[in-house]
Amino acid sequence: MREDFAEAVEIFASKTGVPEDKILNAIVKALTAAYKKMTKHDNVVIELDTISKNLKIYSKKTVKDAVEDPITDISLLEAQKRNPDARIDDEILDEIDPASMGRIAAQISQQVILEDIHQVEQDLIYDEFSAKLGTIVTGVYQRKTKKEDIIVDLAKVEGLLPYEKQLPKDRLKLGEKVRVYIKNVEKVNNHIRIILSRTDPDFVKKLFELEVPELASNVVQIKGIARDPGERSKVAVYSEQSDIDPVGSCVGMKGVRIQSVIRELDGEKIDIVRWDENTEKYIQNLLSPVKILNVKLNHEEKISIVVVPPDQLSSAIGKDGKNVRLAAILLGWTIDIKSEDDFQRLLMAEESRKKIKELFQEPADEEKEQKHKKKATTARKKQLKEVSAAEEEEIEETSIEELPDVPQIVIKKLQAAGYNSIESIIEMAKTDFEKIPGISKKNSELIISSLEENVKVVEE
Repeated sequence: MREDFAEAVEIFASKTGVPEDKILNAIVKALTAAYKKMTKHDNVVIELDTISKNLKIYSKKTVKDAVEDPITDISLLEAQKRNPDARIDDEILDEIDPASMGRIAAQISQQVILEDIHQVEQDLIYDEFSAKLGTIVTGVYQRKTKKEDIIVDLAKVEGLLPYEKQLPKDRLKLGEKVRVYIKNVEKVNNHIRIILSRTDPDFVKKLFELEVPELASNVVQIKGIARDPGERSKVAVYSEQSDIDPVGSCVGMKGVRIQSVIRELDGEKIDIVRWDENTEKYIQNLLSPVKILNVKLNHEEKISIVVVPPDQLSSAIGKDGKNVRLAAILLGWTIDIKSEDDFQRLLMAEESRKKIKELFQEPADEEKEQKHKKKATTARKKQLKEVSAAEEEEIEETSIEELPDVPQIVIKKLQAAGYNSIESIIEMAKTDFEKIPGISKKNSELIISSLEENVKVVEE
């Protein structure tokens, strides 16, 4: 080969980014193909020194008395010029000058080399972007297709940002830089196809990881993201370190961190909530700052009823139901929001009250099951006649908090009035309850109904 061959390989490698060994292998493959095309034989041998980049081409010939095919045969006389010890039927490597292979061979070589180099480039790009799968990259808005998809220039390759994966408020201009999330990388007919997204929930996650060092170091974790792209996202965060505020870490001083993410998302509203393994507490966090009066949970079927003040019902549900829907996605449960008035009306109706009681009964561990049976079948013994002081001390009263189907806010009002046990209210009439501050006519009917259904008095 020519002396400047090694230099040419180095220059080509630096321009294309293809490793030199890949280029040399492509050249060997090309020369082999050109020789076969030219001679119709495959007796070519190519020796390559990858260090010095020295390359030699030989045709392997058999030593014969009479040469039948000069491409595959060599006479004993000619063979002994190359190797004095050559004998009949030996194989001799006869060096070929590449220049002698002609113009057609050169064209074939060039075509094969370019094809191989292109394939190597595609493989390198595929490997590079496969490693970036699930990350954010910055590209340049290049053009738009007839389907409103956007082609993004990623320097080495083009990426596709489908219309449905663009934010509703995206108004990109040609040549403008844009941050995108690499959703998928695949090979289609030897071409690289990279699918990009700005609507994926993980796009929000990766944006926060770029802004919040505590997330990058895993001090704070993102437990889940629910997203309505372009409108609203809920991000649940958690930290195992009690001295770290995960919500504050993501919001940043004066909101600087979260505002940076919001700007990238064209003003999309973001709620940062604290994740909690306690389902009831987690629901309260998800719906904050809405005040929650009562929560009913069915862990087996993963459904819940959340009772809120009437004036906060719309806030809890959110515009077009977005707030409660995103909360339900993060929780993985069905969440039914009820106002306090609506919930009490449900409890007043016997059929709905029984259905609620059936769906949302307490977990049946041994202690709670025993208490439930006592409430459902017979009250603790109550002495209606005079009893001795010693006997009175032996009577164990039932906390009023165990009275089923009565909202906690009503229980609190009874306790504030000095009624702390079921026994203390068992003989009270409806009008007696209505005299208690904060107890309405509906509340009194609810209390009487619960007593009649769940408490049986045994006289002694």
